[in-house]
Amino acid sequence: MELTHLWAAAKLPSSMRTPPWSALVPTALAATLVVACSSTTALPAVQYDNKVDTTTLAALTGTAIGVASAFDGVQGIPARTDLNAAFDFAVDIDATGTLQLLPAGALGFSADPGLLISNRSFDGVTSAPSSGYVMDSVLTADVGTVFVLRSRLTTQQCAVTSALPRYAKFHVLAIDQQTRVITLEYLANLNCGYRGLEPGTPSN
Repeated sequence: MELTHLWAAAKLPSSMRTPPWSALVPTALAATLVVACSSTTALPAVQYDNKVDTTTLAALTGTAIGVASAFDGVQGIPARTDLNAAFDFAVDIDATGTLQLLPAGALGFSADPGLLISNRSFDGVTSAPSSGYVMDSVLTADVGTVFVLRSRLTTQQCAVTSALPRYAKFHVLAIDQQTRVITLEYLANLNCGYRGLEPGTPSN
């Protein structure tokens, strides 16, 4: 019998289900740091070109323990929520079949990551907004929804001492209600603090 989960916490390791609140970065501080890195004047040189890719994520509930239900915007890859807290948002499908997007803060983790639903097409999102991100509440989406991610703050792979976010855009291509798998088109800018979301070398 395949091991599945009936609630979101089941996909989180026991050490993570009650995170140490003292370790969380306050929202106000996170916002200050994001504003501070909105200019390219203090950013390191571009290291990675942007490219469009597709991926699948399984719902947090009702799926096998070893499949990815989250996305790590710093690395630009799917992530398993049962291993560690190195992810920025997770997905789920509720009892009505609605796709849910859960920033890490909505699961009780760092309030750094944020999501923003866009009214533009996937190609029309050329740069990540500097504000307006939801960091601690569940968002709902459907096939065709486009959303933007601002990742957690980190110095990882940054040639600067300041902790900076990464940005990415996503397009919901499919929601399989039977397998509880979501297919996403995405472009992740892996360069520290850069908000450009067009294919090729980002300039901002």
